[in-house]
Amino acid sequence: MIASAVPNPYARGSSSFASKLGALGVGVFAITIWALPQYLFPIIGPARVGVVTAGLMAAGLAGRWILGGAAPTAGGWRVLGLGAFAGAAALSPLWSVDPASSQWAAGEALKMGLVFVSAASLLDTPTRVRNVAWAIALAGCVPAYYAVSNSLAGVDLLEGYRARWVGTFFDPNRLAMALVISAMLLLTLRSRLRNPVARAAVLGLLGLQLWAIVVTYSRGAILGLAVGLLAFILAGRGSRTRSILVAGGVAIALLSLAPSRFWARTETIATYEQDLSAQGRIDAWRTAGNILSRRPLTGIGAAAFTTAWATYAPDDAGRHPYVAHNLFLEVAAELGIPTLVAFLALLAACIRGAWWATEERSPVRLEARGLLASIAGYLVCQMFAGFTLSFFLFLVLGIATASERLARFEREARERPIELQPNVGIL
Repeated sequence: MIASAVPNPYARGSSSFASKLGALGVGVFAITIWALPQYLFPIIGPARVGVVTAGLMAAGLAGRWILGGAAPTAGGWRVLGLGAFAGAAALSPLWSVDPASSQWAAGEALKMGLVFVSAASLLDTPTRVRNVAWAIALAGCVPAYYAVSNSLAGVDLLEGYRARWVGTFFDPNRLAMALVISAMLLLTLRSRLRNPVARAAVLGLLGLQLWAIVVTYSRGAILGLAVGLLAFILAGRGSRTRSILVAGGVAIALLSLAPSRFWARTETIATYEQDLSAQGRIDAWRTAGNILSRRPLTGIGAAAFTTAWATYAPDDAGRHPYVAHNLFLEVAAELGIPTLVAFLALLAACIRGAWWATEERSPVRLEARGLLASIAGYLVCQMFAGFTLSFFLFLVLGIATASERLARFEREARERPIELQPNVGIL
């Protein structure tokens, strides 16, 4: 729970230049990790856009605090979960089986913490939350367009049929997972629009993102979409009938866009014994189990799973190392069970906060609904992928924290009793 004594997010200090600069950094960072502008415009590559946006966020956080504004926050007790995760990653090179990889991961974990705290602290008005949510939703159209284009042209396809793009999204699974987040936000934010032309355009963009997910042939992403749609329905509260119709429309769109090969690949979930990809995941989970039985408290070090494969994999697992292919097993195997407990507490607090912010009179009700669906869907994807160091995840968790903060402030303002001044000087 976020403490009730939070700084007023509408206070004058929140409109300072430093605060605006930091919020801008959060928005541009969101666009950067989804749209990958350094690949679209190679001339800006040397500028290291990600580093610049991180600098904007850090400058905004520090500047606002130094100038007398609100201090950075991770959302009350969430700081314990976030601190335990980042701290364990930072210290893990001391006991890691691959110190070099763990040192790199330690730096990445600290960046995740910066992204989370920046979003939770600097998105302190409904407009800022809304703008960043729209930035994510629309930026997702960029990789979706290129994935669909590659699929139609038959170029740069993994295994000859799985669409991908560049950079982070050269992996079809990572591309599909990111699009689950942007698609869920786009689906929800469409309700903010009143212009029928704009609503139709957003519907078309949503179709593009769904099409891109289909042509990645990511089974985990399809399961994530299903769970995301379920969360979308449940968070609809008073409009669940309409939500069911909307979710049904999305399902129909998927059915119409998916080729027969897509369903053939999806059906292999039920016959995992004969699927090499699924069997590799099972071997990775067994390896994680072996690690936990031998090093339950500390794990083998951040980002050291593949290095530890030769030592901890079962004899019949083969020599090819896999990543853990499960977020929770990866955290536990690399950083220990106590860190996993702290990480789960952080996730639970953020999910609960997003749900709380979907109440009817919340100023960010729709944004929180989209975030809840995004987080639910993305976590399901992570059950089969396991990318612990994910800027996508920590960004949406931070925005969910900011949304709860705003919703609580609104409720407190609404429930605060009005003090009537006595009439003085009236006969």
